[in-house]
Amino acid sequence: MEFTINHYYSKQNSRCGYCKGAKCSVSHGMHAYTMFPQDYQELIDRGWRRSGLYCYKPLNNETCCPCYTIKCDALEFKLTKSHKKILKRMARFLRDGKKDKIEETVAPTVINKDCDEMEEDAGASGGDEVKGSESVGGIRDEPQEPNLPISTVDLAAVAAANVEKHEAARQENEHFDDQTPFTSQRDETAVDSKSAEKVGSQDSGKKPHDGTNLPRKKAKIMRLERRQAKLAAKGVANAEEKSAPSKKSASKEKTLADFFADVSPNDKHTLEVILIPPNKKCVTDEAFNLYKKYQLLVHNDDPNRLTPTSLERFCYKSPVKYTKTRDGPSAGYGSFHQQYWLDDKLIAVAVIDILPYCVSSVYFFYDPDYSFLSLGTYGSLREIELVQQLAKKVPALKYYYMGFYIHSCSKMRYKGRLVPSYLLCPEAYTWHLLTDEIRTKLDQHKYQRFNPNSDAKDVDIFEDTDLNDVVLLYDNTYLTYRQYIQSFKISGSDNMLDVLRSRIYKKITGDHDDRDLILEYGKLVGKSLAHRMLYVKT
Repeated sequence: MEFTINHYYSKQNSRCGYCKGAKCSVSHGMHAYTMFPQDYQELIDRGWRRSGLYCYKPLNNETCCPCYTIKCDALEFKLTKSHKKILKRMARFLRDGKKDKIEETVAPTVINKDCDEMEEDAGASGGDEVKGSESVGGIRDEPQEPNLPISTVDLAAVAAANVEKHEAARQENEHFDDQTPFTSQRDETAVDSKSAEKVGSQDSGKKPHDGTNLPRKKAKIMRLERRQAKLAAKGVANAEEKSAPSKKSASKEKTLADFFADVSPNDKHTLEVILIPPNKKCVTDEAFNLYKKYQLLVHNDDPNRLTPTSLERFCYKSPVKYTKTRDGPSAGYGSFHQQYWLDDKLIAVAVIDILPYCVSSVYFFYDPDYSFLSLGTYGSLREIELVQQLAKKVPALKYYYMGFYIHSCSKMRYKGRLVPSYLLCPEAYTWHLLTDEIRTKLDQHKYQRFNPNSDAKDVDIFEDTDLNDVVLLYDNTYLTYRQYIQSFKISGSDNMLDVLRSRIYKKITGDHDDRDLILEYGKLVGKSLAHRMLYVKT
């Protein structure tokens, strides 16, 4: 299917997961049947976000807790002392299997990571300490899809009924539909699920994951080997290697890649982080049991709501089309899972979208028994490192999107600790560095226009005059709004303005042409997307 297809719901009021208010969270929403990665990238750059197949955009000037899209420049990311402490703690645990003494006596702070929980040590970063069952229970920052009827869309039938439009869209998106053979690489690993590998390994006698994600050498050993090779080429004796390292090398800052490569075959535990492509994702018993345990112990969720179906709907279903290109990441674009395997045990799952300019974090759940490892923070650092690896091949893919920054909810301010981070202006849709000045303004007024230039406008603004070119899907047919209106068989009105034709049609038939709703939709998604995505007209 070469079209992005959405069913728009308009404004929705729901319970707020932050302030716990009833019906005070205000957002616009739509159900997405299928969506190109580029289209979703443009949507999140206009303040939208997805939860399963549901896409929503908070109405920040009305909602109780304004939600500002936040991203981090992964190539300029700076590790803090808190981050290094967490990375070193993980390395120590993998090396000898022991917990730090302080972690055996002090419970970790739990801070919400998106809809997931992101924990940090008490006092480690000067963050908010969360204690008690009420604080641990269920900050769920995404509105739920309204229980309203949606049209059944047969994607194959739509393609068959609109051959010319489908082919034109395919050619326009050809760079996103170039299905090149996929080869697994260490930096961009995409393999089958753990359970599938276990089945395959029973006959071969090999350990699961044998031949993929091999343990890396310690960074120090790798640097030493490179230096020895250079000296050998110059005829310098190996004995000189015993000399003290230069001040330049000693002062080199350790990168995320260095921390993650600091493993040894003699380590007591092995941690493998595996990227599962969209066409290999499936709900397994291991994943469901982990999800259920996490939701019960961390979010105090209702056990009756926790089913494999709910997990599939929330974390596995995605409208983002899986596409691969010659000049894109070898894993492709789409919705992926990162599975964290400690030895042979699944301890965490990250739900992420790989898009043209970013990796977008969707959800993260983990085994609460390993909270002492600060898996939420560790997972974010792993995702930033994934962006850094992907950017080596795709330089434009350099951002890490963390969802929403909610300053009015103190538990959600942790996202601003990833430096440098930028907030999206909710009016001009421009990006602005998160500074203490912006934080002070948000302390004073929870809703802010970050662009200081009052004349700055949305560069993709949708005007009323753009309505006629909005593309609709009506009765499996692709047509513009103007074509739809002109299709009305109203005697004596052929020369009327389209708006009058619309009003006459509604008066005669009692039907609704969605004019006002489509105008609202166009202003929210922007002119370009309104003229490219298909709006389902019922």
